[in-house]
Amino acid sequence: MTPRVILFALWCLLLVAGTATATYYAWSPYSDETREAGSGGRSGGFYGGRVGPTHK
Repeated sequence: MTPRVILFALWCLLLVAGTATATYYAWSPYSDETREAGSGGRSGGFYGGRVGPTHK
C-alpha cells in the first residue's frame, strides 16, 4: 500500500473512533452546555421553563 492509502485509512479510522466516542458519551458540538439535566421543570419563562428537549 502506498503512504497515501495508509494515511487515508488512518484518517477514516480517526473519524470512526471519534464518532463512536461521541456517541458513547452522548456529546454533541451543538448541545446547550448551560442547560442542566432535568431543567425542563424549571418555572418561569413563556413556556413555563420548557423550551426544547428536556432530556440529554
